Amino acid sequence: MIGLDSRYAACVLYVDNKEEFLGTRTTIDTTPQPDDTFYTVVESDRIDLIAYHYLSNASLWWVICDYNDIFFPLKLEPGSVLRLPSAEHVQMRILG
Repeated sequence: MIGLDSRYAACVLYVDNKEEFLGTRTTIDTTPQPDDTFYTVVESDRIDLIAYHYLSNASLWWVICDYNDIFFPLKLEPGSVLRLPSAEHVQMRILG
């Protein structure tokens, strides 16, 4: 079951007999917005906790990854600066 806030929510679901397969995930619009904020990563930061703090939902960590071209979210580099969309933008423009 894929939730509405999942990064796979917009994917095409293929069914082959009893097995289900996801198609390619569509990209989200990451154009800079006036209400974007910036966050400097510190040692021991986790992307899900940053998503919880700034987007009020830890499962939206993938939005931060897309916004910052992060391919390995378990290895955040201390000192790097992340651009974060506002929670309102995510709810209205990305999930809405």
